[in-house]
Amino acid sequence: MGPMNTSESPLVDQVRILVVDDHPNTATTLARALAQIGPSVEVVSAASGREALEKVKNKGVDILFTDMIMPEMTGLELIEKLQNHPGGRPAYTYLVTAYDVPGLKVTAQRLKVNEVIVKPVRPERICQIATQAMQEMNNVNLPAKSAAAGRKKFKILVADDRPDNVTLLVRYLEYEGYDQVIARDGMETLEKVHDEMPDLVLLDVNMPLKDGFSVLSDIRSDPSTNHIPVIILTAARLDPSDVQSGLNLGADDYVTKPFDRHELMARIRTKLRVKEAEDIIRRRNRELELLPEIGRELSARTDIKDLADVLLKRTVETLGAIQGNMLILQSGANARQNYQVSLSSSENLTHELDISESLIAHMKEDPQGLVVNNAFNNPLWQNDKNPFIGSAVIAPLNGRRELLGLLILTHEQEYYFNLDHLLLLQAIASQAAIAIENARLFADVAHEQKRLAAILRHAAEAILLFDKGGRLCLLNPAGEKLFMDFNTQINEPLPKDAGYESFAKILEEARTSKLSKSGEVTWPDKRTFVALITPIEDGGQVAILHDVTRFKDLEKVKNEFIATASHDLKNPLTTITGFSKMLEQAGPLNPQQHEFVKYIQSAAVNMNELVQNMMTLAQVDLDALQKHTTVDLPTLLTELADEFTPQAQKKEQTLKFAPLSAPVPVSGDPLQLRQLFRNLLGNAIKYTPSGGEIQFTAKTENAQVLIDVQDNGYGIPASDLPFIFDRFYRVRDGKASEVEGNGLGLAIVKSIVEQHNGQINVQSEMDKGTCFSVTLPVSGK
Repeated sequence: MGPMNTSESPLVDQVRILVVDDHPNTATTLARALAQIGPSVEVVSAASGREALEKVKNKGVDILFTDMIMPEMTGLELIEKLQNHPGGRPAYTYLVTAYDVPGLKVTAQRLKVNEVIVKPVRPERICQIATQAMQEMNNVNLPAKSAAAGRKKFKILVADDRPDNVTLLVRYLEYEGYDQVIARDGMETLEKVHDEMPDLVLLDVNMPLKDGFSVLSDIRSDPSTNHIPVIILTAARLDPSDVQSGLNLGADDYVTKPFDRHELMARIRTKLRVKEAEDIIRRRNRELELLPEIGRELSARTDIKDLADVLLKRTVETLGAIQGNMLILQSGANARQNYQVSLSSSENLTHELDISESLIAHMKEDPQGLVVNNAFNNPLWQNDKNPFIGSAVIAPLNGRRELLGLLILTHEQEYYFNLDHLLLLQAIASQAAIAIENARLFADVAHEQKRLAAILRHAAEAILLFDKGGRLCLLNPAGEKLFMDFNTQINEPLPKDAGYESFAKILEEARTSKLSKSGEVTWPDKRTFVALITPIEDGGQVAILHDVTRFKDLEKVKNEFIATASHDLKNPLTTITGFSKMLEQAGPLNPQQHEFVKYIQSAAVNMNELVQNMMTLAQVDLDALQKHTTVDLPTLLTELADEFTPQAQKKEQTLKFAPLSAPVPVSGDPLQLRQLFRNLLGNAIKYTPSGGEIQFTAKTENAQVLIDVQDNGYGIPASDLPFIFDRFYRVRDGKASEVEGNGLGLAIVKSIVEQHNGQINVQSEMDKGTCFSVTLPVSGK
């Protein structure tokens, strides 16, 4: 054996990793992932070879990851330049390429590239490669006993029946920083393998009770131990056939005594590195199996508490944590909901976490997650005073628009969690966030369904839902009461020839126009409803029916009363007017009496106008006195222009009339049509000051006749325009409010226009005038 080397090299305190990729987003993503490996890692990223050389001009680089194809300088050229770098060549070099070009690996080997990585490659894989390189750097620079805090300490089983061999091997292993377990016969070796689950076994062949080959065979036949590497260490079985037998039984290496200590330790390190990589793969496989399992579990749950219990239990078990917490952020007074699962039977280790606001704010700003290696001195964790929590890993539950909460695992050991734990927890948190949003959506939908059901159940109006084919598919209890004459069939159209024709017509009109529509419909039992038809997205319709039968009856009674009362008032008004005129003939009147008579006559005229207007409205509402004939509109309009010209001249106004050039027949009641334009012309003269101008024009267009009455008078305020056609409405502001009137003239105009299937519009501007536009259909076109 060679002499023991007692010299110790310093541990690599800081590792500098250079990432070069001409896609800045890729370089930044890789740099962020590599920075999560630990505080001892400094990551430098660059988007080109020249930028990389500039950034590390006076610095050494330990690990290099570079893309092959880049502008100005390829990855191989960058590697070659860094080999002559003043700070020293990188200890580990990795070339990333999208194309496995023949000859590229040969060139890379010439430049001593450690590995050519073919895209696509995930950031997790780059982190694994960098972590393994750092471990190899530490193994070269320092025995394992000087490993950084929190790093796993390997356990090695020494199986040998000779005390001096055991003592020597234990000394070597202690120096390298390994834990040791000792077994002195074959049976004890098997017991220790199952009880201690060592990371590697140094196995002698000739041992009491059971020889090494039998022990090796038992280890390999047991699924729980067959992954443990075994190095046979023997001085007795040196024949090549023995070596072949040992390797065939599953030995990972075969070393004969006497051995070189450095060679043996190197072999041990090699096997442990392989085992560690395999352990990572096995753990990753277990973790990857967890994701679809959790996905299936979460998809079947709509209650957040049930969801949290399942998620936390599975995650805590798989990642080896002692406790898991899901913190759900909520709006309102109860701003948080904390769900917790603990696998520890100790009350000391079961602790309700107190999460700081600073940690929540940090997760909102940097939603990448966090590994707390030391829970006792981390400023984001110090709000929680549990002395039994040594480390934690936190992943945000990111919703589509906001942070939903945090997923937290804790462990009593410091430095327990690493980047792999965080990446897995992030994947789990993504699934959990989707499940939480789905659960909330399900709860909101269920709540809205209950509200909708309550509204439909208690609504006084009948509500009916029809599909795009016109079939009745939903109705509320009030709707069911409408159909007392036949058995309502869901998914069937309304029956024909059963008295629902007016309702079916308005449904069809709304369906054809794809617009909302309202109107009165008459039911088979003679009730009257106001129907509002609204289209919905799938092509169907919602119909709301409001029973207005009672109001229609009351309105009819009211109109009949107004018509009767107005008629009865005409006689006394005529008497008052007549006798007031005869007073002047009965004898001379003094000036004061003459003024009183004028007041009486003026009031009688106003009263007569009001009564006449009320009678007209009542007759329109009652559909009375409608004698529709063919009216020659140009003649009618000319007569009206001649009638109002003297009135305009009396106020020193100009009435300009532009008649129609040809006969235009209109179907209507000539008396009502005269009343319509008398009101409009009268208003124009009344609300235009002296010296003003009124334009009375007519023209035909698209089987319609358009008549405009435009003045340059006082104008109507914009706030009053929506209401000027309401009965008894008077403009409240401006000069127009100073003119006397009863507020019925325009209401009469609108009613007459509608009864003649026409339309009326108004445009007005204060102090500039008003224009009323009437559109009537031309008869016989």
